[in-house]
Formats: sequence, C-alpha cells, structure tokens
Amino acid sequence: MAKQEAEWSNSLKISWLKKHGYLNEGYQYGGIKWISGINKNESSIGFLITIDNQDDNIVLRYTQTNRDTKEKENMDYKIKLTTTHCNYGGKRYWFICPLIKNGKSCGKRVGVLFSIGKWFGCRHCGNIAYSSQMRGGKFRGSSLSSTDIEKAEKEVKRFYYKGKPTRKFKRLIKMREDFEQSFIMMVSRLDKSFGKFINIRK
Repeated sequence: MAKQEAEWSNSLKISWLKKHGYLNEGYQYGGIKWISGINKNESSIGFLITIDNQDDNIVLRYTQTNRDTKEKENMDYKIKLTTTHCNYGGKRYWFICPLIKNGKSCGKRVGVLFSIGKWFGCRHCGNIAYSSQMRGGKFRGSSLSSTDIEKAEKEVKRFYYKGKPTRKFKRLIKMREDFEQSFIMMVSRLDKSFGKFINIRK
C-alpha cells in the first residue's frame, strides 16, 4: 500500500489545541475547518474536550460520507488524552491513538492525529509519512537561493566546448532544476495548507 503524504492529509494537532486555549481545565467546545486544493474544498469537525485530571479526552463529532453508497454517517469518536511532565515544569498533552492494527490496539502517544478513512489516528496506523521522508537526497528540500544561482551564472565563462555543455554550465543547469523543483514542492504544499486549521469557536 502506497504511503500517503502527511502534508496532504487533514490533521488535528495538540499544539493547535493548546494555542487556541482548548486544553484548559473543564469542558471546551470547538471546531476546525480545513480548506484544500485549487477548488478550495472544505471539510470540518466539531469537538468536545474534557480536562478533569481523571478522564481527559476529546470527542470528535463529524459526518462521514461513504464514497460508494453516498450514505452519511454521524461519527461520535472519543479519543483519550494523556500528559507527560516537562523538564522545566508544567505538562504536555498527547493523544492516545485509538485505532486497531493487526488485531491490537495501537495506543501510541502522539501529538498529531490524521484523517484515516472514516477515523482519526496516528500516522503509523494510516501508513502516512511526511514528504521529506518520502523523498531522498536533493528532494528533501533545497537550500539554494537566487543568489547562489546568480553566482553560478557568473562563473560560467563558456557554455559549450566541442558541442557539449561545459562542466560549470552543467552544474548551473542542475542547480536551476533543483531550485525549480524545490519551488514547485513549496507551492503545492502551500496550496494545501493555506487556510488550514481555521478555528471554529463554539
């Protein structure tokens, strides 16, 4: 089964919940909306978070549409939360992945949950990887800048020798290709993530 890229998956992050004040003691209602793609497709979930130091949890509420039958199913999906102590005081919250894999409960402590079919779970259960993990070497991200390209252009004194590109010219071509590939990747990620994690305070 091919891996799915994390950057192209709807996700819910503990850091996002903390930033928007959802991890305070008591009950917190809220929602999140994702906007993706050129067509600005929208999807959203509501949630209720309970922090009482005994049964900390988040309940995800959303409607799932079956792609084949087009039937809608209302989901009411409880996920446990746990904490660890920070080195300099305080505590950090984590999701406990609720999915079942190979007949066993996952139970991994994770900071991000991904939309996996009709459920939410960790990236290990969903066979999800970050794009940097799926691309080796030069595709992990380019450190080239336009200044580097301009410098390489100035170093090229001769473009061809006996009908073949010179070593410095081939190097320049390679740098331009890497720079262009890096730019395309960045734009595609921005197209997915722009407008993502829109807070819906209830």
